[in-house]
Amino acid sequence: MENSQKAPNRVKRYGIILGILYLASQHGFYLLGHLLALLFKIPPFLPKIPAIDDAIPIVSAFIIPYIWSYLFWAMGPMVVSKCEKNHFLNYMAANLLSCVLGTIALALFPTYMNRVTEGLFEVVENPNFLDKLRMFWYSLDGSEMAYNLLPSFHCLNSTICFLGVMGRKEISLGYRIYSFVMMWLIFASTVYVKQHYVVDIITGAALGVISYFVCVKFRLGEKWFIPVIEKIKRRREAKHAAV
Repeated sequence: MENSQKAPNRVKRYGIILGILYLASQHGFYLLGHLLALLFKIPPFLPKIPAIDDAIPIVSAFIIPYIWSYLFWAMGPMVVSKCEKNHFLNYMAANLLSCVLGTIALALFPTYMNRVTEGLFEVVENPNFLDKLRMFWYSLDGSEMAYNLLPSFHCLNSTICFLGVMGRKEISLGYRIYSFVMMWLIFASTVYVKQHYVVDIITGAALGVISYFVCVKFRLGEKWFIPVIEKIKRRREAKHAAV
């Protein structure tokens, strides 16, 4: 497949479609990890380092970047589709590889957080909107007990979103800076709203970095997806020729 650097520098339709599909599929991988852990009957452990994690306060304002992250991930494939197709394919391969490896880690090394023990359900005096939003988010994510902490998919996905645009001249400098800032805000949000422990950030970011650079170095996206794309094209051509 030839590079499409001469194509208009715009978001491609396949980027929009895959951005939406990726947002849904990565959550499916996340849930699959927990289901496999239950199937394997592996007892979860607490990935907490008290000296570090207990020193981090609750800052409800960070629930905003935590929730905004989902839109950020969907935007990733859309924006990267402005680059040459080979880069886009390697980027999507990194997303796929990281989700698969993350799911395996969740299944084999299940983790938990007891939000009651952590004091997250203690009544806040005069709670503001952000406090209520944080508590509402807990209710959507296991309520008193949280699972699937390590690696943090929030950090994993956000890392690849930034790496996909890092140094790419097809992407505006403003968006590259935005991606870098958002990545770090999301890292911080996971611990400031007490959805993760610090070690979850480290493992999630590390897995994202490893997956991305392996896929780029060995051009896995091109090797995995181009044969499939070419096969689909040949079928379409044969179908049109038969009409």
